[in-house]
Amino acid sequence: MPIKDSNFMILITGFGPYQESTNASGVLVKSLRDEPTKELLSCPEELAFEIITCDDTSRETEHQTLESQLSELLKRYKPTLCIHTGQAPPYNRITIEKIATNSFMREIIDPKRPVAYWSNLPGTEDLRPVLENEGIPTCYSFYCGQHLCNHILYSSLYFSEQNGHSHKSGFIHIPLLPEQVTKEHRDSPYMPLEMSKKALSLIIGHVAKAYGRNKSLNLTRGAGAPLAG
Repeated sequence: MPIKDSNFMILITGFGPYQESTNASGVLVKSLRDEPTKELLSCPEELAFEIITCDDTSRETEHQTLESQLSELLKRYKPTLCIHTGQAPPYNRITIEKIATNSFMREIIDPKRPVAYWSNLPGTEDLRPVLENEGIPTCYSFYCGQHLCNHILYSSLYFSEQNGHSHKSGFIHIPLLPEQVTKEHRDSPYMPLEMSKKALSLIIGHVAKAYGRNKSLNLTRGAGAPLAG
């Protein structure tokens, strides 16, 4: 990790169990928090790992609990960068999401908000070869879905723009864990936890380096700006 700055912080989030017993992203984030990889051992004070658990009683309770927890984490840590993660049962590779839309469960989150945001996490343009050179299947996506994964990326970018924060945000979809396939998702692909940990560790290191490289030039290529509605 190249940046040594008392004001530099990366917030990494995953989701707790959601309508099933395990969420791969929550397991991944907890594992990195409790047993960091060698790539992360040099800078534990610059990383915050948190698991978000939403009340799935209704669409409105999911929306409210997600945004309230995220808002609290942003106030607590004042992160420079946010890397949000979530599981995607159909996916067989690490998927870097490029865009978040003002939509949750096929309804508009808030009609007063922009229609969409580009992810502005630095370094994502050249992130795929970083992972694939380590043997980790990776791709990009321009559709983050209609559920919590899209919502948290959208809300994170919105809060950065509107609520006095200045962080940059991105979202990473990860495949299921092998144990989820044996128990609940018999026909889904999976990725071992150690590979997912390696992938997220590489992502953390790469975006931190990219932020350090780009900070003085303020190079964002327009990402993070709302799309025209």
